Amino acid sequence: MEYEVYLRREVFEFLRQRRNEERDLLLTLFRSLGKDPYRRGDFAEMDGTGRAIEVLVFRRYAILYWADHAAKELKVTEVRFADR
Repeated sequence: MEYEVYLRREVFEFLRQRRNEERDLLLTLFRSLGKDPYRRGDFAEMDGTGRAIEVLVFRRYAILYWADHAAKELKVTEVRFADR
């Protein structure tokens, strides 16, 4: 089942600053995560509530996300440069 994908405002702003090609690649990746919400990242980080946040390294970016299986939503919480 495909999940709805939600972006935090900061992710949206990050995307606005990217070139069209990069933005389209990232949006395609987000959609693919919504189609495969059980996909694991390359590693996980714990947030302040103890929730595991998946971190997927894609090209030069680190995409942080978690799946809310009860709501059938995938939440992209942060996109940052992977070398940070």
